[in-house]
Amino acid sequence: MKKHVSLIRWMGQTIRRFTKWLYTLRHIFVALFVLGNSGLIFHTIYGLPINLWTLFNVRDYDQINASFLTNAPYFMLGVFIVMSSVGLFFRARISWMISFTLMLINIFYTAHIHPQQTHNIHYGIASLILLFMVRKYFSKSSVAAGSIFALISVITLLLTSTYGALYFGDGFNPKITSLLTAFYYAIETMSTVGYGDIVPISEPARLFTISVIVSGITVFATSATSVLGPVVHSGFERLVKGNSKKMDRTNHFIICGLSSLAINTIKQLTERKQPITVIVSPRIQQAAKDQLEGLDVVIGDYSDGAILTQAGVMNAKAVLALSDDADNAFIVLSAIELASSARTVALVNESKNINKVKSVNPDIVISPQQFASDILARLLNGESIDSDSIVASLLHSVQGLSEKEIKK
Repeated sequence: MKKHVSLIRWMGQTIRRFTKWLYTLRHIFVALFVLGNSGLIFHTIYGLPINLWTLFNVRDYDQINASFLTNAPYFMLGVFIVMSSVGLFFRARISWMISFTLMLINIFYTAHIHPQQTHNIHYGIASLILLFMVRKYFSKSSVAAGSIFALISVITLLLTSTYGALYFGDGFNPKITSLLTAFYYAIETMSTVGYGDIVPISEPARLFTISVIVSGITVFATSATSVLGPVVHSGFERLVKGNSKKMDRTNHFIICGLSSLAINTIKQLTERKQPITVIVSPRIQQAAKDQLEGLDVVIGDYSDGAILTQAGVMNAKAVLALSDDADNAFIVLSAIELASSARTVALVNESKNINKVKSVNPDIVISPQQFASDILARLLNGESIDSDSIVASLLHSVQGLSEKEIKK
């Protein structure tokens, strides 16, 4: 009977660990799901009578049927989705923003140009909902993601400018009648060179040219900022603060999150001159620079095994999961999966989640809400509050410690 129970328990733990492993890879599934939209777009274009690839073999652009313009933006939309999906594999925030925008464009464009492709529309809506649901998970910023954003922005502007110049071709002197001339004019205007060989003479053409000039300046400035900004910022910080040394991450405490309890714990451990490594997300790190100044900080996802390893979990005294309840459970699971000898401490913010957090088997479970409510109930009931009753309340709310350890 005991063997049977042990087997069931082992199977349950294995399933939980496998589920946790799949959950840590959710960004890959999201990226692949979004990538499927480009596959549907390319399949739709392949089944249409206009073959975009024949454009590369055309010698006289004046003879091109203008109907290809309907499919070209759709084709490039598929290309952009592929590029943004690459950024999703790295959990880049900017790639999530681009992908979300492209999904909106994909849904409305398909509904307007190819309304018969209902499966494309439904799949796009599903992708949009999925991206919205996992938005908090994509929080990383990198030069690679900025480069993808810059490339997509430049190509989008180039296509818009080229097709726009061809569309308003009669409003220029000389008239723009070929794709190659439109492409040349787009490059010339986007770069604000303006040789003067092609001049807008009609009002629509002049307004279009103004929009291309303004967009070109904006896109190039934004692209340069997104690519060079992180590099310049890190270089400036090194110049001002100097090259900071990483702490020798052994026999230290790892604190995950920056909740009020985490901040006070950091303060107390710092006063006792205990070595601390704090793991925070990029957004929290940007918002709490003053509180993290002088601390050993690791930027990333608390529940990511690679981030915990970077923080030195294998040589740590304890891992303190002091974020929200869901993250705390995954932090403990990740530490256990890495077979770390560090003790795991999990904070429970809401009493209703205490059993769920306890199911991942942390060494210590702390529930301040439960402790406060117990003391308040004793006071309201007229019961005496002494050291023994406080210890009893602590034992009830801090599970995993003995009375002797708490009194210490």
